Amino acid sequence: MNKILVAKIGKTVALRGYLRLHILSDFPYIFKKNSAFMSSDDRTLKIKNFDKEKSLVLFEGYEDVNLAKDLTNLELYQSLEDTKKYCKLNKDEFFYFDIISCEIFEDSLKLGKVIDILQTSASYLFLVQVDKSLGQDFATQFYLPYADFYIESVDIKSKKIYAKNALELLKSI
Repeated sequence: MNKILVAKIGKTVALRGYLRLHILSDFPYIFKKNSAFMSSDDRTLKIKNFDKEKSLVLFEGYEDVNLAKDLTNLELYQSLEDTKKYCKLNKDEFFYFDIISCEIFEDSLKLGKVIDILQTSASYLFLVQVDKSLGQDFATQFYLPYADFYIESVDIKSKKIYAKNALELLKSI
């Protein structure tokens, strides 16, 4: 099963089994009572209570500090299917896992493939592995901003991103 890392469990807090939760997801609302997640040691953990202001979580069956300590430093995962089901996107938003490995085209020229995404304070940058067919005159990687000036359209089903002005950006490197 494909899964997405959504949080890391920190240390215990108080005696009732609460743990600090370090959320890594862009969708913090998925952490609520009765939500279940897979742990890095293959357990299914169901949330009994979540305090979003303090980022404290209590899991069913771990309502004691001594039991909860066993969960410290575990990672929490959600399946790709559950992520798509429960995490709602706005227009022109995509999941990282859908963008990674998309091929970048400008007109009919294949520029490369997205291998990573960097989030800046203002936007996102796609790290593109340059296609070898372009030859050795270009850098092996470049960042392509996710902005209207550079991105014409994204077709997740065909795993293709159609760009404009990207070749000029690549030539300037």
